[in-house]
Amino acid sequence: MLKKILSLIRGRRQQPSASRSGHRRATADNPIRVRQPIPDRDLDSDAVKIVRRLVRHGHEAYLVGGCVRDLLLGGHPKDFDIGTSATPGQIKRLFRNSRIIGRRFRLAHIYFQDRKVIEVATFRSLEEAPSEPGKDADLLIRDDNVFGTPAEDAIRRDFTINGLFYDIDKQTVIDHTDGLEDLRRRVVRTIGDPAVRLREDPIRILRAIKFAARLNLEIETETLTAIKSYGTEIDKSAPPRVLEEIYRFCREGAAERSFVFLRGTRVLDVILPELASAYRDDEAAWKTLRHLLREIDQRPAPRIDGGESLTVLLLPLLVRPFGWGGDGTVDEGRRVDARDLANSWLDPLGRRLRLARRDQEICRLLLLSLVRMAQPRRLRPRTKQAIVRRSCFPAALGLLESMARHLGGDLTRAVEFWGRQSVPEGRRSAPPTRKETDSPAPRRRGRRGKRGGESRSKPEPEATVKQVPLDFFAALPSAPSDGASTEPDSDRYGGDQFGHHEPEERQEPRESEERQEPQESERRPPRRRRRRRRPRDGGGNTDDKDQTSDE
Repeated sequence: MLKKILSLIRGRRQQPSASRSGHRRATADNPIRVRQPIPDRDLDSDAVKIVRRLVRHGHEAYLVGGCVRDLLLGGHPKDFDIGTSATPGQIKRLFRNSRIIGRRFRLAHIYFQDRKVIEVATFRSLEEAPSEPGKDADLLIRDDNVFGTPAEDAIRRDFTINGLFYDIDKQTVIDHTDGLEDLRRRVVRTIGDPAVRLREDPIRILRAIKFAARLNLEIETETLTAIKSYGTEIDKSAPPRVLEEIYRFCREGAAERSFVFLRGTRVLDVILPELASAYRDDEAAWKTLRHLLREIDQRPAPRIDGGESLTVLLLPLLVRPFGWGGDGTVDEGRRVDARDLANSWLDPLGRRLRLARRDQEICRLLLLSLVRMAQPRRLRPRTKQAIVRRSCFPAALGLLESMARHLGGDLTRAVEFWGRQSVPEGRRSAPPTRKETDSPAPRRRGRRGKRGGESRSKPEPEATVKQVPLDFFAALPSAPSDGASTEPDSDRYGGDQFGHHEPEERQEPRESEERQEPQESERRPPRRRRRRRRPRDGGGNTDDKDQTSDE
């Protein structure tokens, strides 16, 4: 089916291409419609239900953006996004499992089982929200809550290949931006003037590089020129958005190609200036980085997390400080403080990009593990066992294997050693403690001194009952009248243990009661007390109810 879609895009038999007629500007009056049925098995069933419910209630709704693009290119979309004429409030009323999010542009997230989220956005208008005076030179979009038509929404998108809609009921691809032609030519092109569109949202620069690398496309000439000219505009974007795009470069299967694009366009100097200058001065480190990124691309998904991404970006620059030679030799006599070396890079990166503490700590732990794993002969047995039990050991071993394939030498022998180590199932980040192995569950504070209550933590009386004969308790003398106890912990086995609060009546234990209480459930005495009081209380409540009803 996907081959038919590709052939249809190349042939374009049903509609002439807008570029062939010399008219590339997309308008609401002249969209390109290509009928192409896509089987429901290739679509997300929950997304189909959402679209059909919106249509059933009188709204326009389509599959939009990247999911349509990936289906036409023969891929499997990771997410299915929906565009609709319904406002966020109307979406909220139609779907109880939805939530409105966003400040710059409000949209709805609809939640399903297994943490699946489908994004439903209202069509945006070409008109911009009123901005502050004196902001003409700054094209950055800060408010985008003006709703419009499907054609206006398509033109407001970043790239032509992302401006495609799919009508589920009519089984038609709707093209307002000539994205089908750009898919056929395999190029990434901005919608409109790239100098303006990239300055509106500088993250589009990173997205253009990501799409070109991941989909194996080329960046159109004018768009590429604008990227090189306005790359510094990325500094105006929020650091968390920039960091998220960096992580996506590493984990979406095109890390090497992405960083080659970043370096060629000098965008790497903007988003990672500390690393860019170091890699520019050290060509061997750059080759090592490309090798590591290539190895990551060959992994099955999920490939890498944030902490490991930072480790991959820093490790090539730390090869020499670690005492590793270009031929894989390891200087075992060198003392290396991996934590200080990691902090010298992570501290400036963390302040500028607002790195999460967890990612920084994972990076430090991985680098420390790599330094030790490269010198297994110097480690004591307990240290080796601790390294193997760490939760980051698989990631550290994978990075060590990648470095061994690149450098060889002592690193190859280190990989062989750690590969022979037995790794227990369910690795721990630290050796197991007594609480995690053979000790009982943690004790909770029970409610004491309350009627009808019972203590939840009573392991000691139960253990004593099993070890001491029952006749021993029947032979105990009564408690002294002054409250002093001649036996240690004698109050454990009296009536107070089961919630009684009348010691003067329980001072002389009966043999039959002492024999039966350890065998009966601890809840029985409170129930007996409640039963004695229930008729008296119930009668009063009944009279009150009768008086209320009579009144």
